[in-house]
Amino acid sequence: MSSKADAAKAAESSGGSALGEIRALLDGLIAAHHQAVQTERLRAFREMAGEVAHDFNNTLSGILARAQLLLADVQDPDVRRSLRMIEQVALEGAWVVRRFQDFSRTRPARPFQSLDINQLVEEIAASARSRWNQQIAARGLSGEIRCETGPVPAVAGDMAELRQVLTSMALNALDAMPEGGNLTFRTGYEDGRVFCQVIDTGIGMSEQVRLRVFDPFFTTKREKGKGFGLSGAYAIVDRHGGEITVESEVGKGTAFTVWLPPESPVAEPVPASAPARVAAPAPAAAPAAAPAPATRSGAKILVVDDSEEVREVLRELLSRHGYTVVTVPDGESALVELGTRTFDLAMVDLGLPGISGLEVASRLKERWPGTHVALMTGYGDRMGPEDALAKGVDFVLSKPFSLDQLRSVVDHALTLDKTSRS
Repeated sequence: MSSKADAAKAAESSGGSALGEIRALLDGLIAAHHQAVQTERLRAFREMAGEVAHDFNNTLSGILARAQLLLADVQDPDVRRSLRMIEQVALEGAWVVRRFQDFSRTRPARPFQSLDINQLVEEIAASARSRWNQQIAARGLSGEIRCETGPVPAVAGDMAELRQVLTSMALNALDAMPEGGNLTFRTGYEDGRVFCQVIDTGIGMSEQVRLRVFDPFFTTKREKGKGFGLSGAYAIVDRHGGEITVESEVGKGTAFTVWLPPESPVAEPVPASAPARVAAPAPAAAPAAAPAPATRSGAKILVVDDSEEVREVLRELLSRHGYTVVTVPDGESALVELGTRTFDLAMVDLGLPGISGLEVASRLKERWPGTHVALMTGYGDRMGPEDALAKGVDFVLSKPFSLDQLRSVVDHALTLDKTSRS
């Protein structure tokens, strides 16, 4: 009798153990499925964001350039005030587009360097601690910020970007503790990867929110933010070859974990600077008035862009300063023009229909090596300076560019041309 009872208990125990293993396996499969769906959704959005950013940059290029051209001509103070507002809105729009491009970017903006993740965490914790202590003291609450760093190998990464990731997570954690609480930074090394956790004891989030927390534009803070913080963090970590996971329970808190691969034993050398002939000016505050490019008598410029507005505004700007300007809408037409006359500078859009801007630049340099090429791009970082130089590109202008930035590139190109001819 006893043996039968023992057998029954053993069977029950074995069955319970098997059921537990099945449940754990199912939980793992569900989590993996959610991660795969999220990764695919964000991948698709990143591709779309890149295309949308390109189209918006073309539009903003026309708006910004027109406003700056009018500012150079108009003296009426009321009209100038309105033009300044248009200019400022265009620049703000350019900033939003750059956020899109940051999210859609798949390659690092700068060469990675060897980083001590513990040092970075301690710096961010110190900054957050100062802010948190002021907040809880003003509201009579309690809480603290702790650092629990473990021994970890160096990681290869972009210090500014990883700082942005961890700072964004820390600020979200502090916002999630309106009644005070504890924030813990924890680092370690597990399964061949470095991890950094940001753990709060705040309000937590529902499962529905947790599954969408990295979605672009998704935010639970309606009064502030555009929902780019955590989605941007996700994109940055992905560019670093890592991943972000999140665990949360309503009323108990949330834990974000950033996983990063350790630095390769053989680190790639970091170049001291980009090639000297490639300039990549970023959109900046516009000049007070459109300064005139330094005209070189007889200089001929070819503008190749599928946006009629961009073509026309560049024609107007460059023509009024004495240049001979020819505009065409595509690569095929550009090659025809190049075969009939000589140009000192070709300004070519990257995203041309048919023959791409890079292909135009490459063919142009093969046949007319004396013609300088400025590549105009609304795609952000689709190509680094080294790649551009290898394709025959001398300068890179990121749309939307100011008239001052345009002048800088034209001046430099014509100066190089004059020097090479003398």
